[in-house]
Amino acid sequence: MKQLLRVAHRVGGLRNMAFLAILAVLAVLGLLDLYVVDRLIPPSSYLYVFLAATAILYGAYPLWAARRLTGYYWRRTSKHRLALVGLVFIGILILIATIGPFFTHDPTRVDFKEKNLPPVGFITQQSVFDMSTGRLTTRDVYGTTEHPLGTDDKGRDMLAMLVSGARVSLQVGFLATLVAILIGAVLGVTSAYAGGWVDNVLMRFTDVMMTFPFFLLLVFIVFLFGPSLNFIILAIGLTGWTGVARLVRSETLSLRTRDFVIASKALGASGARIIFRHLIPNVMSPIIVIATLSIPGVILAEAALSFIGLGDPSVTSWGIILNAGQSSLDTAWWVAVVPGILLFLTVLAFNFLGDGLRDAFDPRSQI
Repeated sequence: MKQLLRVAHRVGGLRNMAFLAILAVLAVLGLLDLYVVDRLIPPSSYLYVFLAATAILYGAYPLWAARRLTGYYWRRTSKHRLALVGLVFIGILILIATIGPFFTHDPTRVDFKEKNLPPVGFITQQSVFDMSTGRLTTRDVYGTTEHPLGTDDKGRDMLAMLVSGARVSLQVGFLATLVAILIGAVLGVTSAYAGGWVDNVLMRFTDVMMTFPFFLLLVFIVFLFGPSLNFIILAIGLTGWTGVARLVRSETLSLRTRDFVIASKALGASGARIIFRHLIPNVMSPIIVIATLSIPGVILAEAALSFIGLGDPSVTSWGIILNAGQSSLDTAWWVAVVPGILLFLTVLAFNFLGDGLRDAFDPRSQI
């Protein structure tokens, strides 16, 4: 037990040791997957387990450990009405994306007999070739309760496609933002704490990354390596961390001269322990705010990639639906309008929540 505690102290605490143990298990499984057993675990599972461990150990656990402080900030956030509206909308969207597929049609099922059905309560006109007269005739088409939001030009159910798109958008938004936050936070804290040539090298590398247009760089990477959803998540995360690194570095520069950091150094605490035990928990407030405000940009980036044809064709996303609906706006307006409205409301909800969290964490804010 003493050996275990000594090792935990060297790596910065039990949390870091648990995280390193998870990484070691993933590495062993990866080696077995490559050289012993073919497809022991799906490749995407490695990414999801890594991100889940990071979110639990360095996100959820600190919030639970500081329950009184978390409750204080929650009371301040709850006074921001628009933030509550955004949080409720996001919660409903997550619930629909989670349980919705169990109650909707298969979003990939094609039925040309039911193509371009309008939403319930709407009527549209379609031109149909009459075999008996050999002429085109116009008929009224009514929305049905079986397809409450209508169908597209292939007869696919719009509600099922929107539910699938919500799941994809939230998956990309949360996971890609988590990747960017993880990279940016570690680089920003390390740069500020180490100082000297380490700070210069990391910040100059950050400056170089910031000179590239984000979306053009993302398009170039996806074009080279292929439009896989997991790779899109990694590509967005690996190119969107620069702002986080800058913000975290500026916050850490003011923390590294505080008394509690100097006292930890004097007591012989390792650099890893100071970074993960003292510095990162004290910059969690701006990290949470920037993460919430970054998710809308990530969702829009994925939708834009799908809209221009660089999304994952094996999944149904809002961008793919928008791309399919742009050519039929005059005959089936709902195919493009409904996902556009959902995309707008989702981005607005995250922005409302981010503004509320920013005001709650700002001691100068009068809420």
